[in-house]
Amino acid sequence: MKILINCSNLRVGGGLQVAHSFIYELSKFSGHKYTVVLSKELSCLFKDKTTFPPNFIFHIYNIPNSLLKSIMGKNIFLDRLVRSSDSEVVFSIFGPTYWKPHVRHICGYAKPQYIYKESPFFSQISILSKIKLRMKEIIQLHAFNTQCDELISENLNVTNLLISFFPNKKLYTITNFYNQIFDHRNEWDFSLTFPPFNGITLLTIAVNYPHKNLRIIPKVISYLKNNKPNFKFRFVLTLDENDFLLSDDIKKHILFIGRVTINQCPYLYEQCNFMFLPTLLECFSASYPEAMKMEKPILTSDLDFAHGLCGEAAVYFNPISPEDIGNKIYLLANSIEKQKALMEKGKQRLLTFDNYENRTTKYLNIITQNASTHSRP
Repeated sequence: MKILINCSNLRVGGGLQVAHSFIYELSKFSGHKYTVVLSKELSCLFKDKTTFPPNFIFHIYNIPNSLLKSIMGKNIFLDRLVRSSDSEVVFSIFGPTYWKPHVRHICGYAKPQYIYKESPFFSQISILSKIKLRMKEIIQLHAFNTQCDELISENLNVTNLLISFFPNKKLYTITNFYNQIFDHRNEWDFSLTFPPFNGITLLTIAVNYPHKNLRIIPKVISYLKNNKPNFKFRFVLTLDENDFLLSDDIKKHILFIGRVTINQCPYLYEQCNFMFLPTLLECFSASYPEAMKMEKPILTSDLDFAHGLCGEAAVYFNPISPEDIGNKIYLLANSIEKQKALMEKGKQRLLTFDNYENRTTKYLNIITQNASTHSRP
């Protein structure tokens, strides 16, 4: 079968990790021909595309993001590519794509802000931001509705919520997982070593999106400093120091390491004590299975999506309460038994996710099923 894999809209964040993992795993499946469209940002993660088998053809292209294109769903470059490659189906790893191919189109859904309306995120943003988000929601849900035939989410809870949004579409659930690099220590990048520290190190691998709620961290630091003065701790963030305007007293509890590569991530976990994620909105975060794989206790938000993914393998906190967050960190740091229990629960929980091999097989099963009945004129 001839398949076009569309990643032209992936610029930053977890979508890059998913695409990178999937495409590498896809190279093991020789029964099809793949035309792969990489964004410039994703292309940088592939060191040597010549190592891929001959049934792979790569193109580098960033699809423009505009209101007109979101309505029209036309893209000359991608339309021509579908025709010239004779592709029978398009799989866009995540949408919206602002493009409607003339063949069957399967698309990943990862927009939690449109389905988790009860999230405290919405009480944290301005009225103007809410208006902009509402406009974006209308445009993007329209794009999903009119430009995709089938949708795949990474979380069963999300899939169940999407039924009311897309009652006439086929919906599937295939979970995320850690990147296969975690299973190959010889490919890890050990260049980023934390300074020695006699205390608790909390790692957060995330882009500074508003919904990640990383601005709660300075408030947590202030609470711990004032109420647990003998507690030694530090946060490690994949941000630049200029992302926050902080006093020197707060900065000394944060290690800013900037953006990191996938190959650097496993060693970062190896050097930390806990994985810390105060996010307010997620469909899925790879940080959860990554921490489980690396046997690190998880501290995260007491919200439905997190419970649905982590179950008993996490300590949950009120993500907008510095006091609750600080107390949960302190209590976990002082309970070795609780840490061990979380690590064991994490290993068990990890078995409930689709690993990168199963995920690829499931994606392909969906992509290749009933292909001939879905083509458009």
